[in-house]
Amino acid sequence: MNFKCKELSISDENLGCTITFSDTIEEEFYKTHRYDEINEDEIYLMLQRTYPEDDYEKDYYYIELSDFDRSGELNDFTIELNRNSFKIEWDSNKYEIEIDINQEEFEKLKEALKIITYDRGQMIVNE
Repeated sequence: MNFKCKELSISDENLGCTITFSDTIEEEFYKTHRYDEINEDEIYLMLQRTYPEDDYEKDYYYIELSDFDRSGELNDFTIELNRNSFKIEWDSNKYEIEIDINQEEFEKLKEALKIITYDRGQMIVNE
């Protein structure tokens, strides 16, 4: 799956960190559709690290794709990031997403990816 990211979403809250790359700008989609409609044409990739609620649980690393059959837990993965692209490789899957973000967004993405890759993946940054 290769696509151009039009909307990047980053969230780091009490229960986890989520990064979503999408080929659709949500606001534009809902200008012509009802809010209860699902955008079946959207191509996206979401990475998530969920923090444990108690001491007996462990962090959970997850990838969700618009190609839902390839979604699932992430254990050993590699991310390569530069100013123009995001690449991820795990198992036999490899995806590349074209990004166009400013320096502030790039730094925020880099910090969020450090959280996502913490002890399950590796990150290569080419600035």
